[in-house]
Amino acid sequence: MAGRRNRECRSVGIGIVIETPRLQFVGILPGCLDSGDLEQAVALVAVEVGPKVRLSPPRGSVLNVLFAAEDEIRALNHEFLGVDGVTDVLSFGEDTDALPVDMRLLEEPIVFGELVLCPDYVTRYARRVGTEPAAELLLCFVHGFLHLLGLDHGTPEEEDVMFHLQDRVVRRLGHSPRTTYRGCSAASRQP
Repeated sequence: MAGRRNRECRSVGIGIVIETPRLQFVGILPGCLDSGDLEQAVALVAVEVGPKVRLSPPRGSVLNVLFAAEDEIRALNHEFLGVDGVTDVLSFGEDTDALPVDMRLLEEPIVFGELVLCPDYVTRYARRVGTEPAAELLLCFVHGFLHLLGLDHGTPEEEDVMFHLQDRVVRRLGHSPRTTYRGCSAASRQP
């Protein structure tokens, strides 16, 4: 992995098909990623997903992106999913149904959701399977964001839709998503 660096997030101002939340980063952005890549991924998901979404980020909302160490994501995975193991990404959605339609009435931006990524785990996995860490991190980010939008992969049909979308977004960002989630769970993706 390239050297780590702090990066500030610039606001995404694209609202095509669905609202795109502003990204807010917590932790150190992995050196192989640029905040612009993640912002562009959100904008591309908005274009690609469109009518397939079940949930849409409220206008003016924020998506928190947290970069966690393996022990931190293991603890979250155990606490919220009952799984004692490290994973690549966790998605936590917020209940936005009870929010006012006009977000300008609120003093603080509403958090649409949180994505927790484990860069060390994802990077190790990417190297093991021969793909670039940036592509795998983007794939995990897009995968988690699609979950926040209500997409899932519980059935073969849902899996086809979700994985096709995430692969297409990663390709449009100029990366080759050699890996997908097809046929593998976080537990079977041990680095």
